[in-house]
Amino acid sequence: MIVTGEGKMANGLKAKTATFTIFLILATVLAMSCRECPTEQPDYDIYLSAEDVFSTSVVLSVTLPDSGDVSAFALDRDDSTVATYTCQDDDTLIINEGLTPDTDYIYRVRFLKDGKTKSESDPVSVHTMDTTSHDFIWEIDTLGNYGSYLKDAWIVDENNIWVVGNIETDSGEYNAARWNGIEWELMGIYSNTLDLYSIWYFSENDIWVTDYCSPIHWDGTTWTLYHLQNMGLDVCSGFGIWGTSSSNMYFVGLNGSIVHYDGSTFTKMESNTNIKLLNIHGTEDGEYVFIVGWDDSGKSIALQLHEGKVKTLYAAEHFVPDSNYGMVQSVAVIDNAAYFGTRAGLWKYKYLTEKSYLFETTPDGFEYLSIRDSRANSVNDIMFMDLWFTTFHFNGDTWYEDRSVLDIYGEWNIYAHGGDFKDDLVVLVGYCNGGSHAIVGRGHRN
Repeated sequence: MIVTGEGKMANGLKAKTATFTIFLILATVLAMSCRECPTEQPDYDIYLSAEDVFSTSVVLSVTLPDSGDVSAFALDRDDSTVATYTCQDDDTLIINEGLTPDTDYIYRVRFLKDGKTKSESDPVSVHTMDTTSHDFIWEIDTLGNYGSYLKDAWIVDENNIWVVGNIETDSGEYNAARWNGIEWELMGIYSNTLDLYSIWYFSENDIWVTDYCSPIHWDGTTWTLYHLQNMGLDVCSGFGIWGTSSSNMYFVGLNGSIVHYDGSTFTKMESNTNIKLLNIHGTEDGEYVFIVGWDDSGKSIALQLHEGKVKTLYAAEHFVPDSNYGMVQSVAVIDNAAYFGTRAGLWKYKYLTEKSYLFETTPDGFEYLSIRDSRANSVNDIMFMDLWFTTFHFNGDTWYEDRSVLDIYGEWNIYAHGGDFKDDLVVLVGYCNGGSHAIVGRGHRN
């Protein structure tokens, strides 16, 4: 068969056409594949959780892992964006205020990149707490004569209240009294002439008190004084007392003294401070214990006890806040946090996460407050007891200064050493100026 030149050209065109067709098919498949597999983008995760919920505010924790050195996010509440933030940390605490008590809210956060939302968190639902009442009606009792004073109080119920100190009467000297719902019964614990400083009550047959340096225990039959110096302990630990049971007690006092009692042995704990320790409180299981101390020079300290070790959480050199909280004066533990009374306000320390934040106080602040004790029923029911026989109550939203007892006696005429707060009853104890008699104020909430 003879093939002419024209035939060769025709066969070449057919081959080129086939090759081009295959190229078009491959290009089309490749283009479709590219449309189905876009360029991979980095993940921008963002997480939100509610750290604390109060009556008119909520504390939120925002986590932005691997989002870069500087990150921006928006906070949405219900259907509105309430704020945008720029942060440099992976974890950020923010407080959203101005909420309505006893109300449901839904929060989200959105990670922003170049002004656009790159990801958003799961929704978090919160329900704000209701507020508690500031309204207390006070009854005032005086005990003893000249030289009398009271240091501490314990509320069992409204018809069973214990106070300790020194009570001088015409018939003799006493160091404790018990309110039975009708009158005060004067008592002499261990020795009538031994002045008492603090009390911790478990039951009618299990009570601890302290004198200036040593603990004393009632077992239902006998009061037993444990003279710590006679046990070889160079301590004086009578100013503060706390425990979960009589097999787990702590006593604090002069020169940074901390003593633990395990039911059989008293052990001195090293505090690494010589500041006078005055206030102590801990968790229900006794796993964490917090101690506060201060002196007249303005130095103060907050300690944490955990797993047998003492850790300094905070120390201040001056009364007034500068770059810190100023003097720290008291502590009360609620749920998973320790609440410290400071000159800057209410300092909340979450001991499991080691996060802290400060809540503002009254319009005048706490800059000149001399807190002698603090107690709390819940985070929306906290009571500070001031030297000037004044209480400061936090109801979850606002602080209220109650001067009812002070206004009756007048400025500089009465002083408080401490007290107790349980349910709807607050008890404040101290003395009248000049030592004329001891005084007890019992406030009943309406």
